[in-house]
Amino acid sequence: MKRELGPSWTKKQERAGKRESKAWEEFFAKGEQQAEGEQPDLAATAKIAEVQQRHEAQLLRYPNVVGVATGIRTRGGKPTGEPCLVVYVARKLPRKRLAAKDLLPSAIEGIPVDVVETGPPTTLPA
Repeated sequence: MKRELGPSWTKKQERAGKRESKAWEEFFAKGEQQAEGEQPDLAATAKIAEVQQRHEAQLLRYPNVVGVATGIRTRGGKPTGEPCLVVYVARKLPRKRLAAKDLLPSAIEGIPVDVVETGPPTTLPA
C-alpha cells in the first residue's frame, strides 16, 4: 500500500502560503525584467556565504534554530530584495518573550539577519 504525504495545514496557513508564494513569484518576475544583461553582485553573495560559514555552528546552538542560509530578507511575507543571512526557526516568538541570551543578532559582521519561521522539522517516511 502506497502512502501519500498530504498537507496538514489550516485554511489560514494555506492562504498565507499562497500569498507568500505569489509575492515571491512577482519578485522574481520583476527581477528577471530588470536584470536582463546585469550580473548578480557575486562579491556580496560571497561575503554572506563566508559569514554564514564562520557563524553557522554558533547560530545553530540557539534554542529553536533549525537552519541557516544565505537569502533575501522578507517583510510582511514579501521579499525586499535585500541580501541577508536567513536564520530559520521552528517557531518565531516575540522578542519580549525571549531571554537576552536567546535573542538572535540583527546583523553579523554587517550582514543583516532575517529570522524566518518554518515550523518544526519532520522526517519523511521511507
